[in-house]
Amino acid sequence: MCGIAGIMVKNESDLGESLYKMLYEIRHRGCDAAGTALYLDQPRDYVVARVSMLQPNQDLPLLRNIVNEYAEIGACDTYRTNSPYMMARLTLQADSPDLQRLYRQINSEPNLCVHSMSNQLDVIKDVGTAEALAEFGKLRGLRARHALGHTRLATESIDNLNFAHPFSSDLYPELTVVHNGQLTNYFKLRRKLEAKGIKCKTFNDSEIIAHYLSSKIKREGRTLEEALTSSLDDFDGVFSYLVATETYIGAARDRLGIKPILYYQNDDLLLLGSEQVSFEAVDPDVFAMEMAPGEVRVWAKN
Repeated sequence: MCGIAGIMVKNESDLGESLYKMLYEIRHRGCDAAGTALYLDQPRDYVVARVSMLQPNQDLPLLRNIVNEYAEIGACDTYRTNSPYMMARLTLQADSPDLQRLYRQINSEPNLCVHSMSNQLDVIKDVGTAEALAEFGKLRGLRARHALGHTRLATESIDNLNFAHPFSSDLYPELTVVHNGQLTNYFKLRRKLEAKGIKCKTFNDSEIIAHYLSSKIKREGRTLEEALTSSLDDFDGVFSYLVATETYIGAARDRLGIKPILYYQNDDLLLLGSEQVSFEAVDPDVFAMEMAPGEVRVWAKN
């Protein structure tokens, strides 16, 4: 059992505070790890890369050498996490094709893992609860227009910072996924995607969802809604998941309907999540609706 959350507001605001409250209220659904993906309203004029390192004294010079092959480095700083990993935050200038190659090259190193690499998105995740995100990732002070969040109960894969949600893909670095459930045909899906050149960093089945959707959109030209609908046929198991891009938040619930997704929407606010209690942390007067089994929904940033 994991917890998922999503939020979109009309104007960019201190969304990190609202997301923190949502995740804190569903910490009982999983306290092994927590994570967020926050999207600015307008792109920055530079790219921010967030990369985990296991042995900073060796890994940071290696990371800088790799980045220098593809991009111009601006600022580079590090911060602690609630785990054995350190995080590097780098600002970069590079063309989009070079960034995709850079993303993949960094992930080819065993001790390095890209969490996000974008001019509009920041992924912040950590071991523990939302309190770790606030302490180490400074979540509560961050601004955004829309965001996803996750609380993790590690079941099929290990309790590790890099296995925490959200997940992204080098095919579409601005797409992120948070997932509740299990894909029972994970290895079949992974083999199919790897045969098409996809490179997986972890053995978390949720990472496959990010690669699958990115491939559908970027390689097959599908819309986000079409990609979500296709996943209901291609994924086996019990699952619900949220996905975000620069301009959309989407949701999909399998046809068995075991894993819930609730939603609330008015002219200024969209809330998504596993439980009503997380919505009440943002607005105590909200009453959520439940998505039906087999339902897909997409909301556009307006």
